[in-house]
Amino acid sequence: MKTRPRILILNSTCLDVLEGHRAWLNAQDWEWVGEDRFRSLRLEEVDSILDGAQALILPASIRNLPLAEHMERHRSLRVLSIAASGYDWLDVAAATRCGIVVTYAPVREGAEVVADLTWGLMLSVAREIPRHHEQVCRGGYERGIGVSVWGKTLGIIGLGNIGRRVARRASGFEMRVLAVEPRPDRVFVAEQGIELVGLDELLRRSDFVSLHVRLDGQTAGMIGARELELMRPTAYLINAARIELVDQEALAEAIVNRRLAGAGLDDPPARPDSPLIGLPNVVFTPHLGNRAIEGMHAVFQCALEGALAVLKGDRPGYVVNPEVYEGTLRGG
Repeated sequence: MKTRPRILILNSTCLDVLEGHRAWLNAQDWEWVGEDRFRSLRLEEVDSILDGAQALILPASIRNLPLAEHMERHRSLRVLSIAASGYDWLDVAAATRCGIVVTYAPVREGAEVVADLTWGLMLSVAREIPRHHEQVCRGGYERGIGVSVWGKTLGIIGLGNIGRRVARRASGFEMRVLAVEPRPDRVFVAEQGIELVGLDELLRRSDFVSLHVRLDGQTAGMIGARELELMRPTAYLINAARIELVDQEALAEAIVNRRLAGAGLDDPPARPDSPLIGLPNVVFTPHLGNRAIEGMHAVFQCALEGALAVLKGDRPGYVVNPEVYEGTLRGG
């Protein structure tokens, strides 16, 4: 009797919405495992968990799993399916060498909910909403003074899947939109009236700067002391992408010394004693970008379908490493 392929659901966000996909999963010709203990894996457990698995739904609680050594050791692995649009944390080169297909989930719903959060951060920091909420909860009703986003200039760094949706929302606020994008969709840019500029010009002219680029060797730390110095003292930095894009120490110094008006960040600082924590003009969320129910369901379903396609011998719609098909794919 042929053994059914085994898929492990290691992504905590997917485990949160697992019940909504149980019927679909049970209808597929595979064995699937999604357990609460996967939410807090220990490195010494990984080999026993991966034993015999053909597909993994990622990322796992240990962010960079599977390591190259796991891919080499567990010859049954055929597909690493990421329930997200980002994959900078995974050793894609190792997967390709091992003949493992890496899929991801840049679905519209996932991008839309991140764009929503971007605007939530922007409005929250501009109008000091969290500070006033906390003040009212303490019985205080003093009213501060915020700034409007309407009619201002929004600088978007990266007009990809998410950046384009952030730009669309800006039209409702009658904002001027500047963008940095090395491979722009010219039709979209023209339709939205976006002005393409260089990074330095964008930083100098924008009232709000929003980051929407992938983290890699070129973008890590792309907003540092020099870049922050170019921004207006009345400007705000919004980062709903990866925390590593911004030099946190330089950002703290700029805000504490009032060379920047504030920031909205979808990641807490790496240091618990960061001077950014507690500032009234800095808003944090704990990486909530895709944590809206519509996006969670959509990226999970996309990741499942990508894994299933590979296990059936088909080519999925979203492949991170298409070059793997030029080599020897691991068979089932």
